[in-house]
Amino acid sequence: MTSLVWRAVLVVTLIANSAAVAPALAGQTAGARNIVEQVEAHSRFTMFARALEATRFGDELANGGPYTVFAFTDHAFERLPDSFQDHLFSAAGTATLEEVLGYHVIAGRAMSGDMFGRVYEVSTLDGNTLTIEGQMDYIRVNGSTILEPDIMANNGVIHLLDYVIIPPSF
Repeated sequence: MTSLVWRAVLVVTLIANSAAVAPALAGQTAGARNIVEQVEAHSRFTMFARALEATRFGDELANGGPYTVFAFTDHAFERLPDSFQDHLFSAAGTATLEEVLGYHVIAGRAMSGDMFGRVYEVSTLDGNTLTIEGQMDYIRVNGSTILEPDIMANNGVIHLLDYVIIPPSF
């Protein structure tokens, strides 16, 4: 056979094999944990997990979906002013904390591969808009860079951010 024919056979074989493997991998990538359980299991999300516990979002992200969550790291939370951190976890700050969390969640499952090469806006659960900018070497959500993409859960996906994204009303 010619080199061109061998390439065609190789491509057809790869496509056939990936089609056969894809259903098996789909169950593995979704994970057995829901979004809240994944957040609680990840060592860089402790403040995000604490925020979920303090608001209605814990139940919503555990039982609903699918959702895409742009979760901030503990280091990102520590970058906020101390007074704002204290306010978020005070009795008076619950509504503010819910607004901040709602600004980090969109309906549906947005995978990082779908974000590359695009700039677009998406609606958040709290009714605001996020701008997602996917370049070849990074993805940014309102200027915050995704550090770790596609952390799968059985009811959505989590992307780890380097900054807390603040709703426009603040």
